[in-house]
Amino acid sequence: MQPSEPLQYPAHFPPSTRWKRFFIGVRWLGPDLSFLKDLRTNQASRSAVSMEIWGGGNRKAVAAAAGAAFAKYCGWPKPYFLPSDDVSVIAGGPKFGALDTTDVGDAIGAIEEIVGTQMGPTFWEASGAATFGELVDKLVVAAGPNHSFKADGFAAA
Repeated sequence: MQPSEPLQYPAHFPPSTRWKRFFIGVRWLGPDLSFLKDLRTNQASRSAVSMEIWGGGNRKAVAAAAGAAFAKYCGWPKPYFLPSDDVSVIAGGPKFGALDTTDVGDAIGAIEEIVGTQMGPTFWEASGAATFGELVDKLVVAAGPNHSFKADGFAAA
C-alpha cells in the first residue's frame, strides 16, 4: 500500500455470513484480519505534505482538526486522512479489538466542538458510509460561511 491509497476495508470485510461474524477475531475460523496492519502502516507513512490535497482554507483546517480528533480517540498513529478514506475505517481504528479502546463518541464530540454545532446521531450514522472528504465538506457547510477554523484548533484544546 502507498500513503496515497485510501483507507478502505477489503471486499471480505465486514463479514457477511452469520458464522464469520460470530468467529470474528478467531484465527482460522473467522475472517482474515491481517489487512488491519496494512491500513495502520499505510496511514502511519503519511506526512503533513499529504494534507495539501485538501487545498486550503476551511476545508483543510476542518480535515486537519477532525483528523487529529480521530487519531487521538480512535488510535491512528498520525492525524493525516485523505478525502478518499472511508469514515467507517477511520472510526473503526487500525486494529482489531479497537472497540475496547476506540472512543468514537469522544472524537465526534471534539469534532462538533471544533465545528461549533451539534450534528446529531442520524448525521453521524449516515456518515459511516461516506468518505472523509464528504464528511469534511458537510461539516464545513454546517459551520457556516463566517466560521473561521484553526488547523491546530484541536491540538490546542
